[in-house]
Amino acid sequence: MKKEIKKNIIRHIREKWITHIVFLVYIILLTITIIHHEPWADEAQAWLLARDTNPFNLIFKNLRYEGHPPLWYIIIIIPSKILPYRSISVISAIIAIAGVYILLYYSHFPRIIRYLLPFTYFLFYQYAVIARSYVLVPILLFAIASIYNKKSDKIYLFTFLVCLLAYVSVFSTLIASSIMFIHLIDTIKARKILTKPLLIRQIIAFGIFVIAIVLLVIILYPPQDYTFARGYRYNIKNFYNLSRDILNDALTNKLYLSIPLLIISLFWFWQKRLFLLYVLSTLSVLALFSIKYYNSWHLGFIFLTWVFVLWLSFDKQDQRIENHRFANIIKNIVIACVLIVLGFNIYWAGTASINDFNGTYSAGKAISSYIKENQLEDKKIYATSFWSVTILPYFDKNIFSNYNSEERTTYWLWSTKNSRMEDFNRIIADQPDLIILGRGNEQDIPNYKFIGIFSGNLYWKSGIKESNHFAVFRKINEKDFSLRSK
Repeated sequence: MKKEIKKNIIRHIREKWITHIVFLVYIILLTITIIHHEPWADEAQAWLLARDTNPFNLIFKNLRYEGHPPLWYIIIIIPSKILPYRSISVISAIIAIAGVYILLYYSHFPRIIRYLLPFTYFLFYQYAVIARSYVLVPILLFAIASIYNKKSDKIYLFTFLVCLLAYVSVFSTLIASSIMFIHLIDTIKARKILTKPLLIRQIIAFGIFVIAIVLLVIILYPPQDYTFARGYRYNIKNFYNLSRDILNDALTNKLYLSIPLLIISLFWFWQKRLFLLYVLSTLSVLALFSIKYYNSWHLGFIFLTWVFVLWLSFDKQDQRIENHRFANIIKNIVIACVLIVLGFNIYWAGTASINDFNGTYSAGKAISSYIKENQLEDKKIYATSFWSVTILPYFDKNIFSNYNSEERTTYWLWSTKNSRMEDFNRIIADQPDLIILGRGNEQDIPNYKFIGIFSGNLYWKSGIKESNHFAVFRKINEKDFSLRSK
């Protein structure tokens, strides 16, 4: 008996130390990757909005054009006004690390899954290194999962976390609403065994969530002049094709593997009485993808929803099949399937991180250094395309003469009222001192010297999603210019 107790203690200590080591390795690798990452346009846009807008206008005016809930902007609003731009990556890293801490120390995944999950693509790279609001999704889903079995007893904390999740992204709003809807069903089923005070707390919590969603709708209700992702697409065929591709890309990117893995996952969730939670959360997000807007990095919502429900499934004792032997066989098959998915995701995380380490994610920092080194901040500079916002966080004002010339704001305004002038012939006619062409190429422009192509690549999984290079040209007939190349 004593030997058995001693073995258990040793096993517990060993597991604890392995967990500490995995956590430390995650922190070190993430820090190294972030140090070599250059924030790009979407990261810059959020920072500029938080930095150069008062809180009221930010939340109740500007975000209507962005279509993004306010939580991320509220988090960075004070740092953006007192800290350098690079701190956005530090904030993202701290949040990502906190999320992984919850995963490692509070989840009941099998150890091998728990130790590998932090190094998957979205947890390590896309929703950690890339400093955007999406970094909040893992930490909030994991926090919700950690108290899910006690959600009725901790209903106010549970509701608070679900509301925070709703305020990260319109996609996470759907996931949050699905979670709350399932809790409503659970509450209705358990109403006879709940005490009256506990039942009243559930009703109050539902009311709080509804109010939070109504407020969010008010904040994000689009104005007539917005330009981003206008219109809707209602097409069943598009929904089917897009959903198939997204589910495949989120798991293995190999359809012949993803389909059986998904089927096994669905059976496992049914077995653990979590089928409706997964299907409702996933289908609602896929539906919005298909009728409104979708980009590759939104795959993380699908992947993390799958991880979230898996967490609950390994934490849940209740199951439909009571034959323990058969249930254990199913569990082992599910573990094997999860490891296959994690293998692909870890490969993608490693490849993207190495590419980011060796390459340049954004040209914003390099161009800003060139402008500062040549003391061009106060010269007449014209820049084209939304991608040029990646340059502006390195300056405390709008340095582009053709950019929001009336209000002189730094952030991009997704509005028909955007007063930006980008006509190439007009730019040449105005003869600015410096021309920065977003996604431009080398060409001969009279009276201008071609400085070079400043490269930037959006690394995605094992390749490059898109290139956001800038072609820079400098006027040569100004006496106070020294013609130095990059």
